[in-house]
This record gives sequence, structure tokens and C-alpha cells, in this order.
Amino acid sequence: MEDLRDPYQAERLATLAPEAYHTRRDFLMRTAAAAGLAAGLGLVLDPDTVVAEAARRQRQVSLPSPRNLPIDTFVVLMMENRSFDHYLGWLPGADGRQAGLFFANSKGQRYETHALDFYQSCGFLDPDHSWDGGRTEMDNGKMDGFLRSASDEFAIGYYTEDKLPFTPFNAKAFTAFDRFFCSLLSSTYPNREYMHAAQSYGEMDNSLPFNPSSGEAGFPDTTIFAALDKAGVSNHYFYTDIPFSALWGEPGVARSSQVQDFYDLASSGKLPALSFVDPSFQGEDQGTSGDEHPLADVRTGQAFMADIVHAVMNGPQWKTGRIAVFCIYDEWGGFFDHVVPPRVPDLRSSTNLALDFGQMGFRIPAILVSPYAREGHVDHSIYGFESILKMIRYRYGLPPLTPRDLFANNIAAAFDFEAEPRLEPPALPTPPDVMAAQCPGTPPVDTGGAGVDGGALLGAPPGTVPVPARKPHDAYTMVTSGYLEYLGFDYKPATPATMFSHPSKLGFAT
Repeated sequence: MEDLRDPYQAERLATLAPEAYHTRRDFLMRTAAAAGLAAGLGLVLDPDTVVAEAARRQRQVSLPSPRNLPIDTFVVLMMENRSFDHYLGWLPGADGRQAGLFFANSKGQRYETHALDFYQSCGFLDPDHSWDGGRTEMDNGKMDGFLRSASDEFAIGYYTEDKLPFTPFNAKAFTAFDRFFCSLLSSTYPNREYMHAAQSYGEMDNSLPFNPSSGEAGFPDTTIFAALDKAGVSNHYFYTDIPFSALWGEPGVARSSQVQDFYDLASSGKLPALSFVDPSFQGEDQGTSGDEHPLADVRTGQAFMADIVHAVMNGPQWKTGRIAVFCIYDEWGGFFDHVVPPRVPDLRSSTNLALDFGQMGFRIPAILVSPYAREGHVDHSIYGFESILKMIRYRYGLPPLTPRDLFANNIAAAFDFEAEPRLEPPALPTPPDVMAAQCPGTPPVDTGGAGVDGGALLGAPPGTVPVPARKPHDAYTMVTSGYLEYLGFDYKPATPATMFSHPSKLGFAT
């Protein structure tokens, strides 16, 4: 990993990627100045030290008391599998890296990070984002193993500002975070479990809590939803096709409904105090899901995110100023990032990294949308999903769920409660609702087949290389195992009419 404190590496980066060199240099000097350090020291001090001091200064704010906190409606939108550098490494004022980084594979061959000019990743591997794969990628803090896990060169690709149709505009209009880490260095299920409950109940992977012979179906309901219910505070979960709330069995299903209900409640000003919103998951192996998880066309997920954000901004509750939307991703998806994730207190902390639940995962794109969010601001404090839970608990006087949310930084510190709320929402784009065509060579889900084994060479046109072995999103196991049926949930695949707020503006990928 290139370090500007090393004269050789700095010269190398300046020669091979001059724009990246100057961007990084300017960021460190500006951040050092903002942190009260001599500007020139920005190139001498450890970059993490510079950012940490800037974060400490940002957190020197006094929060209103819980009763006077001017936010009483929270929306959490969780997409899938993208890292900060991969999506937002270009963001001004953020600690991002894109061009000019090099990674070696297991054979010692070195490859450079590169800009992506396609949206649907047919023909490429789904980058490794498993418990073990994440530890290979982190490599004890060297952050150099992204091609030594089960990934190809797609994992070290990135999107520039002009490529994504919504997230860049959203980040620049509100507050972005460059030290927001997923809760675990692991896959989808455990991280979503942390978002709901500040723990994964000891699960390291996408295992389903289902044993029909014993009648076991779901985790104990120790979620933020259950805590709010006990306090008499309204809450709801909105799914698009497969409800992750079902991981908590019948109580989880009971508090859930389809995302069209979210649009209706937002337009009528009746959103509950807490809403979790999820995209469509099924179709990843075909490139047609709406969650931005490879192989999906990311424009489909970007359009869904835009619909959720616009539904809130155009609703009556925005005009009160008392609402906040967190646009986040469940984990990094195996894509490269340059910042070492921290270790934090956890129910299952261990000195053995292979067993440590206190090891956070890599950074994810995270944006705060609210009338009280600073425009074009980058917050440098360390946050995770439990930081959002902590703010909700603070507002409603709830006890901690686990040590994770007890000791987390309260993300309420990122708001500007001393300023007048921006009740007139910014003019964000409304990208077309893209429905991608199925990837070439992808077998239909119901055949039980799989693509042929093979790798992919970045830059080859889709369909011209062997199709990597593919599988549906692990959430689809809830359908195929009979789990959802056991809980009485009637699964239906997502359609434009059930996914988007205005499916009449449907477009098709080209």
C-alpha cells in the first residue's frame, strides 16, 4: 500500500498516478490543518493519526438531551456489498484511494486498481467476502490480500464520480462518512444481524436459524424492534422480496410488509419512528437483483435508493425537519479498501483473530440524509451499524442491546443540531428504474444448475469468457429450505411494480 511518508512510494505514485498523488497529498494537508496540526505535518504523520485528530475535533459537540433531540423518525436503507474506496474513494474531503494502488495475487503477479466502465458484472467472480476471505484480505493490517482471496481483478476495480447515477449526488448533498465500518469482517447475514440486534448470535456465516425437527425457527428477538415495542415506540420492517426480518422467526415476520407500504406511509407522513428498508435480493446469480450485489446491475439498486430517498424528502415528515435516513451497505463485498478496520468491545471478543467478533469489517459507503445533515460534509469518526442503534436508543431512552452498541460512538454527533434544518430538499437526480437483462449463460434459478467453472479477465466483453460458478443470494435459502413457508410467509419474486415507487418510468439496461 503506497504511503506518502515514504519518498520512494510518493515518487512512484506521483509518476504512475499523478492525479491520485495530488488528491491524496491535498487531503492530508487540509485534514491536518482542520485538526489543528501544522499543515506540513500531514505528510509526515501517520494518515490515520491525522484523520483521528480531525474526528476528535468533529465530535466536540454537545448533544441535545434525548427529549430535545429534534429527530424522532429514523429510516435505515441497507444495500449490498460495496466498499468505500470502490464507490466513494474519489469523494473530496474524504480519506479515499482509487487509482495508483497495486495488489498481488497468490502467484505474486501485481495488478493495479482500475476504473470500471460497466454496471452488471457478468463474467466475473463475486469477490470474496467470507469470514476467512476477509482476514486474508486484511492480512494483519497490511490491507494487501484482495487478490489472494477467492476473487479476480474485479475486486480491485472502482467507480469514478461520473459513473454512479445517484450515490455521488447524495454524498455531496448531505453528510458522508469515511470511517464507517461494517460490524463484522464477514458476509451478509452476520452483518444484517448486527444491524438489527448488535450481534450475530455467534454466527460467522450465512447460516439459517432453522431446525424444523425441533421447531426452531429464528433467533431470540433481542432486536432494536423488540426494544422499541417494549417502550411503546412504533417501528416496522419493509422488504422487497425476501424479508431478512424472518431471521427472528414469527415476531420478525409479523413486523414486516412490502416496500410499497413504505412509499404510501412516506407520502402520507405516517412513517413509524423506525423503518428498516431492504432491496430485492433474488436474481444475483442472473445479474438481475436490485441490491447492487454482484452480479447485479448497480443502476437498478441506485434507482431503488433514489426512490426511497425521494419518498422521504417529498413527504410531510421532511418538512418537520425531524427525520433522518441512513443509506448504508451490509458489508464491503470483497472490494478493496485501504483503511484498517478497528477492533471494538463485543460479546464474543477474542484474542484469536480467527474467532474474534470484535474485529470490525472494512469500510462501506454510508450517507446521512436529513434536514439536519451538513451539506457536502465528511465525518471522520469511527462508526458502525451499532452507532445508528445507539442514536435510536439515546432518543428513546432504551437500554443497550449488547456491549457493541453500549461502547459505540453515537452517530448523533454527526448532525448539525445548532443550524436551522434544511426543509427544502436538494435537487437530487431521479435515475430511471433499470431492469437488467439476465447474464449470458446464466441458468434459470429453478433448474438447480450452475455456471461452468472459470475465471474472468477484466476488460473482456460480457459473455466472451467462461461463466464463473454462480449461486443465488443466500437469502434465497429461506425460500428453498421451506423456512419462509414454515413461518407462513408467502414469497413472491420482485417486479418493477413491487420494487419502485414509479414503475411507469422503467428503463432497460443497455
